[in-house]
Amino acid sequence: VIEDAAEMIGQTCLGRPCGSFGDISTMSFYPNKHITTGEGGMVLCDDPDLAERCQQLRNLCFDPKKRRFVHEELGWNYRMTNLQAALGLGQLSHLEEAVSRKREIGRLYTKLLEGCPGLILPPDKNQKSESNIYWVYGVEVAPSVSCDADAVMKRLAAAKVGTRPFFWPMHEQPVFEPMGFFKGQSFPVAERIARRGFYIPSGLALADHEVEEVARRIRKVMEEIVSADGGYSK
Repeated sequence: VIEDAAEMIGQTCLGRPCGSFGDISTMSFYPNKHITTGEGGMVLCDDPDLAERCQQLRNLCFDPKKRRFVHEELGWNYRMTNLQAALGLGQLSHLEEAVSRKREIGRLYTKLLEGCPGLILPPDKNQKSESNIYWVYGVEVAPSVSCDADAVMKRLAAAKVGTRPFFWPMHEQPVFEPMGFFKGQSFPVAERIARRGFYIPSGLALADHEVEEVARRIRKVMEEIVSADGGYSK
């Protein structure tokens, strides 16, 4: 089992840390994660043989027992630099502080945007009662609103509020069409949220007064959109 825990640094599930469930688990250190090294990531596993194999593949499959620069297998240059590693280790000791602040930002947004017309907010807890770490703060345009997320994001950009779209579904990626993958398949939830979801600013550097200003502008834009649609939308 390969566990994709790229966005779940600091999150728990069933009382266990995300990243501890797979035979192999992966973490991302992209700049918007709770711990960042600028780029790159990490592979976790409990199996020494798997760990050794991953180490070989990330280092061009050099074999320390044989002559250097002679390769019997293809590998990749996925090595993390010492500077990147030092940056990540320095942030690791502040992980709990980062998660705590992210939750503060997420809950403040929810408080400020509660009842905002035409907007669906993220839950604070999942079905297993695990608290959201708010890696990002994602919202969804309600089905009753005539426009999609792209249109709302353009209005917010005009109001000087930065946003980012949700990820696009794997089965709708053009790269897979010639390969025949996902042919005739539909995944309605992924298709809906890709078109109606977007993220709003939630970086750790945000101050409360900035969150309040972002929320005020979002509410104003949504009220204008819903009013143009002819009334209140949930």
